[in-house]
Amino acid sequence: MPDQTVKVSFDPNANPQFTFDPDRVRMTASGKVIFQRRGESATWTFTGGAVKEDPYKEFSSSVQGQGRVLQMDDKCEHKMDHEYTITVELNGTSHTSPDPVIVNDPGGGGP
Repeated sequence: MPDQTVKVSFDPNANPQFTFDPDRVRMTASGKVIFQRRGESATWTFTGGAVKEDPYKEFSSSVQGQGRVLQMDDKCEHKMDHEYTITVELNGTSHTSPDPVIVNDPGGGGP
């Protein structure tokens, strides 16, 4: 499954502050994980994203659309789970997410 979309909600006053839909992304081939802001009236912006441990250098990320979208490129060459974080900015303050997961399963089939 190349190119997966994740809807992200952020509210600094909520618990949890971040929600991801889905919270686990399964990649079976190289592609992009596309993070989109949930809610048209959201005023926060994406400023970055990173995989916590990337021993094979399979990931890179870029902010698109003036911070409305974060794209994470995944080469998906090695079968393993990857925790990642995203960083957003709201009113000049940065906030970093907890650790959702990208599951790399190259050549894998099914949901």
